[in-house]
Amino acid sequence: MNIIKKISPQFLAFLQATGLVVYLILISFFFNFVIPELEDESNEFYAPIVMLLLFIISAVVTSSLVLGRAVTLFWDKKYKKAFEILGWTIGWSILYFGIIVLILLVK
Repeated sequence: MNIIKKISPQFLAFLQATGLVVYLILISFFFNFVIPELEDESNEFYAPIVMLLLFIISAVVTSSLVLGRAVTLFWDKKYKKAFEILGWTIGWSILYFGIIVLILLVK
């Protein structure tokens, strides 16, 4: 935990946003390679279960990635640093979003 305290809020937010993007890339691969296998009629019972479980797991993982450190700081009454990390994480996420949209537009 001491290592996290030594990292600047900007870099910690960058790491959180990068983790979020990597997780979303992994989920995208899942949608491309696993979901088509679930689309035949023999799996129509299991497909909604898999999708709902993925939705719940994704909500927990992404909220942990984005809010995890900020919530612990907020809990310790370090409000300014908590909101600073949250703001930087949102900022880095918006930058990643812009880069991805720009890549899609160039293609």
